[in-house]
Amino acid sequence: MEKNDNFKSDLENQYTILIQAQERSEQRRFLAILVVITVTLLAVIVNAVFSFMAYKRSSDIQEDVKDEKTYYQTLSTVYNGSSSLVLDNIVTGYRLGTPKTIEITNDGDTAVTYNIKIASIKTSLLSTNNLFYTINSNGETSSTKQLPLTDKVILDNIKIEPKETRTYTIDVVFQGTTFEGENNNYYHASIIVEQMDNKSNLLEQ
Repeated sequence: MEKNDNFKSDLENQYTILIQAQERSEQRRFLAILVVITVTLLAVIVNAVFSFMAYKRSSDIQEDVKDEKTYYQTLSTVYNGSSSLVLDNIVTGYRLGTPKTIEITNDGDTAVTYNIKIASIKTSLLSTNNLFYTINSNGETSSTKQLPLTDKVILDNIKIEPKETRTYTIDVVFQGTTFEGENNNYYHASIIVEQMDNKSNLLEQ
C-alpha cells in the first residue's frame, strides 16, 4: 500500500512540475508578445511624431516662402546690335565705324543706381596707350580715356529716377601709328550695365 502511495505522490509531483513548466512557458510567450506589441506601438508613435514634425517644418518653410518678398531687376538695357564692343583691323587713323549706343531705362517705381563696366576683354594689343574712348550722354562728352586691358568700371554709381531713360554713346579712336602690314590688331570686349540696387521694387502679385 505504501508503494502505491509513493507512486501516486511521484505522479502528482511530476504533473505539478509539468504544469509549472507550461505556465512559465506561457508567461514567457506572453511577455514576448507584450514586448513585440510595445515596441511596435513605440515605433508607430515615434514615426507619427517625426512625421508631424516634418510636416510642421515643411509648413513653416512654405509659410516663410509665401511671406517672403520677391524682387526683380528694374533696369532694362537696349544696345544697338549687342553688348559687344568689337574693334577689328586697328591701324593708324582707326575709328569705330558705328559708335556703341546703350539705352538704359528704370522700369521700377523708385530710383536705383548702376555701373557701366567693360569686361571679358580679349585683345592682340600689348598696350592700349593709343586706344581711346569717349562717352556722350545728354549732349555732354566725357574726357578722353584709354580703354582698359582688364575688366574695369567706366561709369559708377549713376542714379536713375523711376521711368527715366538715359542714352550713352561710346566712341573709340586709335591715335597711334602702326607699321605697314600691321592690320590684324583687335580689341574685343563686353559692355555690361550692373544694377546696384537689385531689391528696390516688388513684382506685382
